Amino acid sequence: MGHLWAPLWPGVGSLCLLLAGAAWAPPPNPLDPKFESKAALLAARGPEELLCFTERLEDLVCFWEEAASAGVGPDNYSFFYQLEGEPWKPCSLHQAPTARGAVRFWCSLPTADASSFVPLELRVTAVSSGAPRYHRIIHINEVVLLDPPAGLLARRADEGGHVVLRWLPPPGAPVASLIRYEVNISSGNVAGGAQKVEILDGRTECALSNLRGRTRYTFMVRARMAEPSFGGFWSAWSEPASLLTASDLDPLILTLSLILVLILLLLAVLALLSHRRTLKQKIWPGIPSPESEFEGLFTTHKGNFQVSPAPRTVTRWL
Repeated sequence: MGHLWAPLWPGVGSLCLLLAGAAWAPPPNPLDPKFESKAALLAARGPEELLCFTERLEDLVCFWEEAASAGVGPDNYSFFYQLEGEPWKPCSLHQAPTARGAVRFWCSLPTADASSFVPLELRVTAVSSGAPRYHRIIHINEVVLLDPPAGLLARRADEGGHVVLRWLPPPGAPVASLIRYEVNISSGNVAGGAQKVEILDGRTECALSNLRGRTRYTFMVRARMAEPSFGGFWSAWSEPASLLTASDLDPLILTLSLILVLILLLLAVLALLSHRRTLKQKIWPGIPSPESEFEGLFTTHKGNFQVSPAPRTVTRWL
């Protein structure tokens, strides 16, 4: 029997090591760019607060930031949480530097305790004195921080000179139909700064009108869960999409206007040609010649009045 189990021991040992490694696996890396960007987005709202957010309603991360100081670490604080009707539980604290030079203390709740629509009480105390540092009561479904919408595309509409925007819901969003969006419209050529348009009912497209012609616009979209079932924060803005709008002049109207102008010009030219003699006499009237009064003035005497014969009749020149 022993010789049958002998080949299995190496595999069993490897499995035990794998399970032990999973049980003692380090927490998620707090310097992950995605985590860092979301933490920075919330920290800008209130850096002295205990901040919490969930991405998919199956997780919860709570953190606070403070100035770095020697000898202060996760062991100096205790983090406890309590779901309604359940006992208090500890949450392991972790520490990591931030991109802004501060230090962040954070805790990630187990997935089994990330229950939505249930009050969750949080407490942070100082280990040495037992003095409370933070105390909050939250609902996980009210602190949702989604990823930015993806795949934003902008194109001109076939008719009407509108611009059509389309995008995808945030990756991993819990309920896509309960997301509302905000569209940012900006252009360096338009006075008054950026404009914002809100999109409800989970729609992932919109048609924009009243935009200036021949202008390059830049569009971005952000998302948040819709009330009253959910709440939370606006996500970061999506990657921008740019588009040059069409001219304000309708091509059909412009073509018809050019044809009308050409017809009018043609009629004007025909009228001038038909009355060219009358117009020429009015514009350049003929000047009487003294040849009729001084015989041979130009032909014989080459315009010399002194040698030309006297006029046949006396004419008064004006």
